[in-house]
Amino acid sequence: MPIVLISESLLRRSTLRDGRILRDRVLCGFCVRLNARKRTFLIATSVSGKQFRMMLGHWPLMSVDEARSQAMEVLRQCRRGEQPSQKVKAMLPTLREALVDYCKAKGIKASSQKRYDSLMRTHFCDWLDRSVTDLGTGAFSEHCHAFAQSKGAALVEVGRGIVTALIRYVNAVHGLTIESPFTKLAAVGLMPEKSKPRARVLQIADLPAWKLAVNQLGEKQRDFLYLTLYTGLRRNECRELQRQQIDLSGGVLSIPMTKNGKPHSLPITPMMREILERRCLGLKPEDQLFKGVSAEHIHSMAMRLGSPRFMLHDLRKLVATVGEKLGLGDAVLRRVLNHTAPKTDVLHRHYVGLNEGEVAGGLIVIQEALVGLMTE
Repeated sequence: MPIVLISESLLRRSTLRDGRILRDRVLCGFCVRLNARKRTFLIATSVSGKQFRMMLGHWPLMSVDEARSQAMEVLRQCRRGEQPSQKVKAMLPTLREALVDYCKAKGIKASSQKRYDSLMRTHFCDWLDRSVTDLGTGAFSEHCHAFAQSKGAALVEVGRGIVTALIRYVNAVHGLTIESPFTKLAAVGLMPEKSKPRARVLQIADLPAWKLAVNQLGEKQRDFLYLTLYTGLRRNECRELQRQQIDLSGGVLSIPMTKNGKPHSLPITPMMREILERRCLGLKPEDQLFKGVSAEHIHSMAMRLGSPRFMLHDLRKLVATVGEKLGLGDAVLRRVLNHTAPKTDVLHRHYVGLNEGEVAGGLIVIQEALVGLMTE
């Protein structure tokens, strides 16, 4: 068996798929098997002159540090001549620790992790510092039932999703068999109806009045709203734009991290360029274009100046609506809005691929139409 330093970076880089076993250079007896589908942590040693083998778990559900820690406990028993149990009793995390581990393992964005933390602290605070095994108790089921019956449908959906995902994660990592209380509640009809998508508040006919109000805002706030309208970017994608994401010479705006996890880019059209050149002036690469703009309150500021009622997401919906009315294809609109096609739509999910240059014409047509609708 090859002897190496087993590490996270080694397992990420390794291309071996032939079932080869690597021994750890630091901890004798600690190994990892590299198969086509799995990386399996093992103990390979002897006890009182007899060979001993034990499986510890699979990477990345079990980290290298966790596996090495468990291996040390088993190997101590082996060195004493004791036959270890084939089941290693791991220290189970608290719900708070499991949430951190889950977000790290899944690569959850910092902004999303912050929302998860807030929801759990607000609605599941009493359970955060208790063992994850308590998620399978009747008391936790009663808490989830009260949460589901007393909160709004949208909040319940988010809470249900986080709790269920955490339970699946700890089941996989720690070999537990906890069933999500929300699954039980749904089975007996005690969950509220799923929330419906919010209807667009800002109508096309409202755009002239919206423009009049927006033009009374400060320059940075005004630029933020117009850029959101012209691009269809999600609220935080536009709010957190940095100078280094704007390639004025190449004519490309890039978003490396998005809601669906896929990098996004758009061509810089003439209408966008006017705004971006003004906002980028004098900024360092890491500086934000809209630093100081509150994405939470800017719509309220505009409404106080006479704008019809609207939400920032309405501007994104208007891009889609106008594009549809102009007869632009689904592929172009999905590419502009960075939407993922349904799993059943194999054509658009796996075959059709458009770059920013190929949607530039469609985006310009949408922007010109929006400008026309604002001046009617």
